[in-house]
Amino acid sequence: MPKQSPKKERKAVVEETLLLNSVQRYFKLAGVVLGIWLVGYTRFSVSWLLLLLVVYVWKERHTKAKKHRTAIAQEIARDEKSVILARVEDLPSWVNFPDVERAEWINKILDQMWPYIGEYVEKILRDSVEGSVRGSLPASLSSFKFSKIDLGDIPPRVGGVKVYTQLKRDEIYMDLELNYSSDADIAVSIKGINAGIKDLRIHGTLRVVMKPLINRMPLIGGMLVFFLNNPDIDFNLTSLANAFDIPGLSDMLHSIIQEQVANFMVLPNRYPIQMVEGLDLNRLRYPQPQGVVRICVLEAKDLKKADIGLTGKGKSDPYVAVKVGAKTEKTKVVNNTVSPVWNETFEMIVDAADGQFLYMDVFDEDPGSKDDFLGRVDMDLSKLREEGFQDEWLQLEDVKTGLVHVQLTWLWLANDALELDRIIQKVSEENTEREKSHAAILMVFLDSACDLPRGKKSLSKPSPQASLSVGQQVQESLIKYNTNEPRWEQSFRFMVHNPNYQNLELELTDTKAKKPIGGTTIRLKDLLVAEDMVLDQKFHVKTSETGSYVILRLCLRVLTPNANPEWLAEEEPLIEEPDPNAKPAAGEGDSVDPPTTGNGSSVDREGGETGVAGSGGAGDAAAQEGNMAASRAGELESDVRQRKGNSVNSSGDHGLGRLQMTFRYSQQRERLIIVVHKCVNLRPVEGDSKNLADPYVKMYLLPDKSSSSKRRTKVIKDNLNPVFDETFEYPVSEAELSSRTLEISIKNEVGVFSSSKTMMGMILLDIGSLDTGKAVTEWFDLAPEERVKAVSFETEI
Repeated sequence: MPKQSPKKERKAVVEETLLLNSVQRYFKLAGVVLGIWLVGYTRFSVSWLLLLLVVYVWKERHTKAKKHRTAIAQEIARDEKSVILARVEDLPSWVNFPDVERAEWINKILDQMWPYIGEYVEKILRDSVEGSVRGSLPASLSSFKFSKIDLGDIPPRVGGVKVYTQLKRDEIYMDLELNYSSDADIAVSIKGINAGIKDLRIHGTLRVVMKPLINRMPLIGGMLVFFLNNPDIDFNLTSLANAFDIPGLSDMLHSIIQEQVANFMVLPNRYPIQMVEGLDLNRLRYPQPQGVVRICVLEAKDLKKADIGLTGKGKSDPYVAVKVGAKTEKTKVVNNTVSPVWNETFEMIVDAADGQFLYMDVFDEDPGSKDDFLGRVDMDLSKLREEGFQDEWLQLEDVKTGLVHVQLTWLWLANDALELDRIIQKVSEENTEREKSHAAILMVFLDSACDLPRGKKSLSKPSPQASLSVGQQVQESLIKYNTNEPRWEQSFRFMVHNPNYQNLELELTDTKAKKPIGGTTIRLKDLLVAEDMVLDQKFHVKTSETGSYVILRLCLRVLTPNANPEWLAEEEPLIEEPDPNAKPAAGEGDSVDPPTTGNGSSVDREGGETGVAGSGGAGDAAAQEGNMAASRAGELESDVRQRKGNSVNSSGDHGLGRLQMTFRYSQQRERLIIVVHKCVNLRPVEGDSKNLADPYVKMYLLPDKSSSSKRRTKVIKDNLNPVFDETFEYPVSEAELSSRTLEISIKNEVGVFSSSKTMMGMILLDIGSLDTGKAVTEWFDLAPEERVKAVSFETEI
């Protein structure tokens, strides 16, 4: 049989298509006529028909507008040069900004790699994401799967590239203007019902951080990928999801998608990529913020008259939405005015000042409908960081009239407890009433929990969730299903008014049984005397069973407008390289036994307990009372070597042992703050049956030796390396310090009929030699009572 020519085949296809379109159009019109007849026959109100007609017309116009935008965006992706002159607003950043470079070579690489990237993404979605989503859904929705994954033929385009060079030598920052106008089509299926999205469009600035740079292949230890600010996201819905594409529901769905993207890829959230082994991925993912911006939204004037009354006079109900990264705050609404006064203060954490912007959008509130836009102000946070303070009337953009008055202050992060005293004193002198002004920021990294109790009857594993709170601020972790050893690896940040009086509360809840598991309370003032104001250790959780604990890293930083290079300390290396020249600890021959807690359990280098000797139940609770500065127990060697090379194993000049203490003077409160940390290598007490001791520390601030001057630690039973970590305060003016001496006695608690000695050693310390401008941590040698002499603080540390 002879084969038809291509021309005849195309003509047949065209005729067949025209016939199909005619049939579809006929049935659509017939359906409309039938619907109108049914409305009349059933005597329904005509208003229902009008309402449906309005919704239909709006949907058609909305769909056409979205298709038009999608077509233009796809044309730009295919042929940028021919379309770019027709749409000035879509000009890439390299046209307007001289420090942004055009990177066509990247687009050519992406175009060539896109089919392989699509296959890789599909494999990840099916092999990893699909199972994770299915496991997190209820059992009734366990049939979830990706029914279709097609990233399309149009790859993302990079409109411009900006590389930052004024950084540390082991890191590279690169900003990519990403424009993804795709023909992707992704659908999911649950119980046979399909829903999905297509024609996904994303436009925003994507930052790629490459750090640390290393001297071996692949030369980059890890990467971070994230959006500096919320990207513009749009898409079309398919199948059942298309039912959401109606007024109200469409905006709600878009805002939900925007929020989910922000929670995953917009600062402070980052997506980490590990390139080499040994990289601390959590520390790479959660670096310390660069600072905090304090925003005082004072007032506005000459705003746009959004609401026109019957009398012809205009009014508005304005409010301001302040946004930095993924966080948004709003002022109160001031009704019926175009010159509102707000006087509200917000504090926003800044993770990357270079490239991150502060957005202030002014809206007119319209309850029941979309709020009217009254203007916007964008501010480059890098300029604010350089200037430190701005007090300006700013012209609103995208509107003809309107000014907003703001005060902006850049706050640095300080690891100095004395700076906290100065900040609190300054706030007290200014008598400020701004409730949202804070003195410090607390960063909490929730690592994991261990040995959580199971169900009493079924012994089933819990599904724990952690709730952390500081004051009125409450944040919750993810739920970890069916495990008594959850691993969260999540970061939380809290603004703190005064660490001297506030606590971090942590509560664990079994979401499956809807019952509390237990919790713990951590005093923030313990961080003020910790090394670098950081605690990285295990904290015992009070539960129905003993042995449960949670691993946290707490970091406190003071918010100050003063810049000090000493506070910008060098970060610890992200990759721990083994030292080939290091000798094993056992070979050194003079290793020291690990310090122990009051119940005889040894303390590991993270500050947690590694083993328990004896019963330990009540001892554990006692050891957790007082300061949580026990993390210093694992830093014995580094602290001792501050004393002119003295050895860790030294028992002091008199062979009685040594005592470690921290001293700090608060000028604002006029108090001498003393932390008694630990003793090492105490001499066993004569007459003790176990050849040990039950030591405690007692202090008097001479010349006053009355009961009001007496301070005493708890007793640590059967221990020659006791860890106290207790804080004491003496009210004393700075002028009186020069004439004061601190008498410190290490004593052994004895019973009524015991023949053991009580005095184990003494120290007389000249408080007048203390440098009140900083906190001092030192070791002191114990001396016999008859040979004790006054000693001064070390001048060389």
